[in-house]
Amino acid sequence: MRQYGWGLLLVGLGTLFLLQSLGVATGFSFWSVVAVLGGLTIAGDGLSRRRPDLFNLALGLWLAAIGAFSILSRSGVTTVTGGDIAGKGWPLLLVALGLSMLVGRGVKVHTGSTRRRMESHMVGDLSYGRDPWSLEGDITLHTFVGDLKIDLTTAVIAPGTHRIEVSQGIGDTVVKVPDTVTVRARAGATIGTVEVLGEERGGVGFIHLEREAYVPGSHAELIIDASVRIGSVTIERVPTSGFEVF
Repeated sequence: MRQYGWGLLLVGLGTLFLLQSLGVATGFSFWSVVAVLGGLTIAGDGLSRRRPDLFNLALGLWLAAIGAFSILSRSGVTTVTGGDIAGKGWPLLLVALGLSMLVGRGVKVHTGSTRRRMESHMVGDLSYGRDPWSLEGDITLHTFVGDLKIDLTTAVIAPGTHRIEVSQGIGDTVVKVPDTVTVRARAGATIGTVEVLGEERGGVGFIHLEREAYVPGSHAELIIDASVRIGSVTIERVPTSGFEVF
């Protein structure tokens, strides 16, 4: 879903820019259309997740509204400008961020015997695993600006399947995984680089990479899904024994 959304955005923007350069599409600001299409893509990305991302949804709709009212005001349809929306609509971002934090930060949701840890952070670097800790369920992390480090080599990992989902705006994410457990890893970036189990890709547009490392007889399986808009994602294994990579 995210790949198609950003792909359509790039196709739309490229077509629009071409039409403007040929003098076919005139009378409106190119960047206003960028705001509309980019905002709708971000909002759609927030809605497409298994657990809707309220902040991305609000941010996307805010950007789209700025662009839309900029176009409408230039056309004389309304006296409300994109600048008016930008100045008066930003408090909604604070509301969305607050709701996201109330739902996610430091909260453990119990479903049967499974526990899920959800956290949302606006600005700042985060680090997990500096000291010994326990991984007993799923983890969902949302960060807006800052670097994120998750060291699973210091964790006591409970038997079973554990999902680790990371969504980042701007920054670098590093996830270290012990090679004593099976791992299925997926990483994506809009602008930047991704490296998963030794394979690396980079560029502009939605970059996607998936790899698996299978350990026969492993008592635990990690499913890691990490994405960043601008920055890098690195998922690496700390070698302690033999394993097979597909």
